[in-house]
Formats: sequence, C-alpha cells, structure tokens
Amino acid sequence: MNILVTGATGYVGSRLVAALSSDHQVKSLVRDEISYKDKFGYLNTTICKGDLVDLESIKDYFQNVDIAFYLVHSLSAGNKFYDKELLCAQNFIDAAKKNNVKRIIYLGGLSDDTKPLSPHLKSRNEVGEILRSSGIPCIELQSSIIIGEGGLSYEIMKSLVHKLPIMITPRWVSSLSQPIWINDVIEYLKESISIDISDSLIVQIGGPSIVTYKNLMATYAEIYGLKRFMIPVPVLTPRLSSLWLGLVTPAYARAGKKLIESLKTNSIITDKKGTGLFNITPVDYKEALKNVISMKETDMIGARWFDPVSSGPRLSNKAPLKEIEYKYQMTDERKITTTANMTQAFKPINDIGGPNGWYFANFLWKIRGWLDLFVGGVGTRRTRFKKDKFVIGDTLDWWRISDTIEGEMVEFKAEMKLPGEAYLKFSVNPSVKGSEIIQTAGFKTNNLAGILYWYSLYPLHAFIFSRMIKAIKKRTLFVG
Repeated sequence: MNILVTGATGYVGSRLVAALSSDHQVKSLVRDEISYKDKFGYLNTTICKGDLVDLESIKDYFQNVDIAFYLVHSLSAGNKFYDKELLCAQNFIDAAKKNNVKRIIYLGGLSDDTKPLSPHLKSRNEVGEILRSSGIPCIELQSSIIIGEGGLSYEIMKSLVHKLPIMITPRWVSSLSQPIWINDVIEYLKESISIDISDSLIVQIGGPSIVTYKNLMATYAEIYGLKRFMIPVPVLTPRLSSLWLGLVTPAYARAGKKLIESLKTNSIITDKKGTGLFNITPVDYKEALKNVISMKETDMIGARWFDPVSSGPRLSNKAPLKEIEYKYQMTDERKITTTANMTQAFKPINDIGGPNGWYFANFLWKIRGWLDLFVGGVGTRRTRFKKDKFVIGDTLDWWRISDTIEGEMVEFKAEMKLPGEAYLKFSVNPSVKGSEIIQTAGFKTNNLAGILYWYSLYPLHAFIFSRMIKAIKKRTLFVG
C-alpha cells in the first residue's frame, strides 16, 4: 500500500511512520528535510519536503498515494493557528482529489459538542468537516487525552506532579475524559487503513475508564510514590492558568493555554458507532501510565509535542519555505583561546542550555524567558531531542538549532517575540596551542524598532556575553 503521512515530524506522526514503514511504502511530508533525516533517518520512508500552507509545494507528493493521513496539528502556531488549520486542510484536500487518493484518515479531538468549544477544538472539528466533505472516504478518529511520553497532556501532568508537592487546581482539572495510550491510538490509525467502509465516518476513541485530569495526576503520583496535595480554586482562567504554568513549567505555557481551554469541556465517548469495526481493546489509564513510565528510557522513536517547527512561531504563512531578507544586521563577536583540543573545547558548548544553564547570569536568562512568555512567546525550558549532539530543527529553551557541524559549530535562532531575528553561534577552530572558540550574537531587522532594541540592550548583552565565553573556556579545561 502506498501511504502519505502529513505531520510526520509530530508526536503521533513520527510513531505512525515507524509502525507502518516495514509493511507499506510510506512517504513522510516534512518542512525540514535535514532535521527529519537527523532524527528519523533510520526509518524506511521517502522524505517529501513541503508545507501544507503552500499547495504548490505538496501537490506532486500525492501521486500514486492510496491512503493519506492528516496528522497536522497547529496547537502552538500562535494567534493565527485557526486560519492556518483550515488552509492546510483545504490544500490537503485539493492535492488528494487531484491525484485520486482512495482514503483519508484523520486524527481529531473528542469533545462535548453540546457545550461552547475552544478555538482549538472548534478548528479540529472544522478540519474534520472539510476532510469528510471532500468526496473521498474519510475516517475521522476523535481521540480523548493521549497518554504517552512526549505528548503535551502527559508532559504537563508529569512536570506538575514532579515539581509541585502542593498544587492549586483550577476547575478544568475536574473535566471528564477517557485517556488512551499512544500505542492504542497508533493501532487505531493502522487498522483504519484496511477496515471496510463505503463512506466517511467518525469514530470516537478512548480508554475504558472515565476520569478527570486530577485523577490522572493523582495516579501518576501514586505510581511514583509521591505525596501530592491538590487545593481546588473556583476561578483561574486559561490565561492565568497558562501564566501559572509558565512559572512552573515554562515550556508548556503557550501551547498549554489552548490545551487548558479544551480541557474545560468533557472528552468522553458518547457514540460507540464505528468502534466495532476495529479489533482493538484499549488498556485502562492506570496500565497506560505504568506502560509509559516503564518504557520511557527505551522508547525514543517518536518526536515530542514541541519538536516540529510548528511549535515555534512561523515568520510568514505566505512564503513558508523562504527566508526573510533583512536590511540591517548587528553582531557581537568574541574570541578566546584555550589549551584544550577541539573535542574538549566543544564539549561545554554541546552541554549548554536547559538544566545546565548558559554559564553566566542564569537568572537573567530566566527573567528574559518569563518576559517572553508573558507576551505570548515560547518562554524557556524546552529540552533537546538528543543530548549527545546538536540536531538541526531541535529546540533548546527559546532557541531552535538552525545549523550545525558536529563537534565544530552550532547556530541557534531565537523564537522569542522580537522586532527581528536573533541568533547565537558558537564555533571551534584549531589553533597553535589548542583551540579558538568564537562566539557570535547577532540580530537582523528591517525597522527602527529592531535597531533600538539591539542598541538599548547592548550594554547588558556585552556584560553577559563577555563573561559567558570566559566561562566556556574555563569549563574546557576540566573536560577529560
């Protein structure tokens, strides 16, 4: 069977490609080919570079495709995620119809349609309507909360339980859901390829137990042997909840706001029509949690919710595959020599960020992340996919890796809310007595606001960067 998976870099998509690639001819539609190869190059799949917001970049990949999976998810794509979801769905349909695709399989969200829906859930439902009305038979799987290492719902829960002995719990943690294990979701997607249908249908999927998010957190804490106290509060809006998340778990605040809005409504199965077509018995949420916890050290095959480029703000929906040209560029370049060899000199650079910090004035980096979070940016504490080496497209705090040469160079681009584009580059060159470390901080802009931004912060940046490169040198001397 010839299969196309859109959203192949995503949390569900990467796992599905791995599950299908041994038995089918699989195409993976991705925006960043290099990053995908670095992370999933071992998978037996044809990599197709394109972006669903640009029909011309994707239409040829649908040729000779029997089954097309729609797993694109714009949860973190900023304020315009709603319009982007609908545009992507329409372009997907146009390409599928032109190439006579036989079946569409879509993973959507399970919601209570009798209640007002959040923009996130509303967009998911409208995407489903677009796909089902295309004339191509479509199976829409509407899933409750997915339990799996790397998934947003699970990672927020895990982070809160581990970091907070006492938790303030807003009303949304009492909404009902039927959590389902990620492996069971993958099985539903796989079986959707072969079940006999003549028309489009919706299948609601979830685990056998109806529980609250609070139950999930309590069960997770119990499995780990942690005592956690939860104090309910009557009022805590999604906006305030996301800011609260930002102080405790900054990586989840921006996307978490949309998730919180969705959790305000129940996510339980009300129509079992269609589930009888599948030979699947989902495990209970307690077993799912135990499975995820026991497998987390070995299950590295899939992506996390924030790994795809869509987890950071897009520069332009009109030109998704082009770089913006900037008129002005300011840089702060610093060099320092060390007696360490190149491998030793690059080691502290490879370890930078995340839990290790940035080697100088870490509290200032955290404050900057919180300020960015407050205005709707990504904040801090996003972790890398691979700890042993840099991978293009991977995330680190508010940065995304834009270029790297293993053991020699890495360049980060900032995904903060800025009047331009900031970057930070480290490189190591051999020298007569050891190695030379070059650290370059830069900013590109097209406007006066960007120029004022750079020069107003330059004294602070100079103070931080001059000491950061010295701290890197100091660490090179202790590398074994």
